[in-house]
Amino acid sequence: MRSDGRTDPKAAPWALEPGPEVCGFCDRAYHIEAGAFCVDCDRPACPLCIVEVRESRCLVCPDCREEHR
Repeated sequence: MRSDGRTDPKAAPWALEPGPEVCGFCDRAYHIEAGAFCVDCDRPACPLCIVEVRESRCLVCPDCREEHR
């Protein structure tokens, strides 16, 4: 944010900036609003680690991914 209160148009989107949460799979910091929870084990994961299963459109973590194949 600039000193005049407006946002900088060249700044990265808030979801790409490191946040207070840490992914348990890749240790990357992320904002909780950008993450997702696995439908099988209910563990949180960052947007880069969570996987969408095409057939069921479910979001699963990397550990539970093999069960959906």
